Amino acid sequence: MTDTKVLIVDDEPENVRYLTFILEENGFQQIRSAGNGEEGWEVLQEFIPGLVVLDLRMPKKSGIHLFNQIKRDWKFKNLRVIILTGEAEYLKHLDALRSFHEGRDPDAEKPADEIFDHFVDARPDAFLEKPIEPEAFMEAVRQVLSR
Repeated sequence: MTDTKVLIVDDEPENVRYLTFILEENGFQQIRSAGNGEEGWEVLQEFIPGLVVLDLRMPKKSGIHLFNQIKRDWKFKNLRVIILTGEAEYLKHLDALRSFHEGRDPDAEKPADEIFDHFVDARPDAFLEKPIEPEAFMEAVRQVLSR
């Protein structure tokens, strides 16, 4: 498991350093990062990771767009993805906008991971809300990679 290549896509350098540190402390050595969805797609093409840790709200291309792009591409559709977000309210806001245009009631009471399903073509392997505890993050990584 620790020989798996990991790509972290997050626009906050502190988050990248934090997640990289946790992964390295747990034996992972092949870790790359990208600061936005466009850069993440470029790194993905050359690095070809076994796991992507993806933030949702980023400049240039959001995590939602990158996740959908990954799952639509036959080369990457089976790639394991863990979604991280501190933006549950952002998702609820997007859902409210979408609900308005679709003429339905927004899902304000639903958890963020269920709301996320409204915007994606596939389900992520794990969904964690920030702040991320190291133990919870590594438990998600272990579960995702053991499937």
